[in-house]
Amino acid sequence: MAINIKRVALIYVIELITLVLLSIIGFYVGPLFVSQSVIKSLRNQLISTVDLGPNYIFLHNLEIDTLMAIPVIGPFFFVLALVMTGFVLGVYVAYALNSILGLIISLLITMFFPPHGIIELLAYAFSTTGSLTFTRDLITSLRGGRRISKSDVTVLIIYYLISVVLLYIAANVEYFEITALKGLISSMIS
Repeated sequence: MAINIKRVALIYVIELITLVLLSIIGFYVGPLFVSQSVIKSLRNQLISTVDLGPNYIFLHNLEIDTLMAIPVIGPFFFVLALVMTGFVLGVYVAYALNSILGLIISLLITMFFPPHGIIELLAYAFSTTGSLTFTRDLITSLRGGRRISKSDVTVLIIYYLISVVLLYIAANVEYFEITALKGLISSMIS
């Protein structure tokens, strides 16, 4: 068994579609459930990451990524992370800009403009693909099909290691982006 780039690409596309849909839901429905003070608190946490450095960002994202990589339950954490990210982004834009055009621009910027977004989502796609592949193999094994082999475990680990390397790169790029954009982020919700 080898790394399946087509599956990784499919998971990546699913991530993008899910983020868009949940951001739209967050934009229109989120302010009914999430107060502006909660969003301000999240913004302040984002700004404070600059003081903690790229290793903090990496370790935070690594926790999420590791949960996504766990066979059987990893896809649940994948969906949960996407729900939280997309919904919160939509709510944030609703309070900060109150513009659907602002939401579209924010989505494009979040998913494509800063390189860290592309790299981070790709990392999550790798870990989730590994989890799903191993889960499929495990189910096949439990149904009496072929047994889980050492190569199946090795492939799971390779998917995960690729995601870790990508996350490390993304964290350093994100740190640079946050540092460069700190003034803009600070002025968005006052």
